[in-house]
Amino acid sequence: MIKKFLGSVVLSLVAAAFMAAPWGQTFAAAEARALYVATIERYPAPKLDDVDGREYKVLLDPAKTRPEMNEAFKDLWGKVKAAASKRGFSVTEKEKNPLAIEFSTKAYFDTKDQMLWSKGYIVRITTRYKDRKPASTVAVTVKTVFEDAEKTLAVPLAVVGVDKFKTEAEENVGFGPDGSLRGYVEKGSSFSVPLASLGKFSLGDFAKYMPELLKLGVPAETELIANTAYSYRIKPGAVVLPGTEPCGVSMEAWSATEGGAPYLYDFSYGYGDVDFYKIAETHDAGEQFMIRVVKEELGGLASPDSGKWGGSKVRQMMKRPIPAK
Repeated sequence: MIKKFLGSVVLSLVAAAFMAAPWGQTFAAAEARALYVATIERYPAPKLDDVDGREYKVLLDPAKTRPEMNEAFKDLWGKVKAAASKRGFSVTEKEKNPLAIEFSTKAYFDTKDQMLWSKGYIVRITTRYKDRKPASTVAVTVKTVFEDAEKTLAVPLAVVGVDKFKTEAEENVGFGPDGSLRGYVEKGSSFSVPLASLGKFSLGDFAKYMPELLKLGVPAETELIANTAYSYRIKPGAVVLPGTEPCGVSMEAWSATEGGAPYLYDFSYGYGDVDFYKIAETHDAGEQFMIRVVKEELGGLASPDSGKWGGSKVRQMMKRPIPAK
């Protein structure tokens, strides 16, 4: 989900908070120029017209919160609200069941040597559960991510053989290894099908719905291996930013087994259905929330290597760091 903000951002850091953050010591210099300004300079209109949202994210360290998941979510959300209030930002909370947990599994498919990722593709199956029973269909998402946003956006990701599908693009924003905000554009198409229709999860099974997968130089019969996360998610409220609807907050825990201890938590918020080039105030406020609240106030909660993965859960799972500048 994506927004824009004008002008450069000059940061003044509180020394103690900065030292507590695990992202290094180059933050003040790195953040002297707003990320959205640099992005628009690199991709002037209309190059990002298809990017209709922005998502901001950070990985949180399970060791820095309560061991029991319900209490951990309560602890982390409470700290987000307190930090936002301290720094002058508005965060709202749902009236009913803000800490209700949604359970799903997220399986990322690739070859053993990650040939699909190396070609810029990510294939995911999400299975949602209600009352411990899986839904009758699964959500299939195929994404493409390249360092060059124009290359990402040029990929068709055309879906066939289903009644409905959705294709969208957004910029993901997180802190990099040097503590500066980094962004990259990803594009994805999503659709729902019965799990059985995907057969043995070969590349050809997925290509029935997205034929362009067969143009990657990988044989159709290639069996794809699932890397599965057990996902526990709350949607407790929203971050209020100017120029857009309240930005929904997602907080997620991933474990390697059902009911197992989380090996990561994350915090994210974002906005969509916008004109990337016309919402500078929103982009600016979104970045400032990351800097002032997430970085300066909550930096001590971040995973030590959050910056290595740009705040991305799947990059950590697949061991795919964000590209070096």
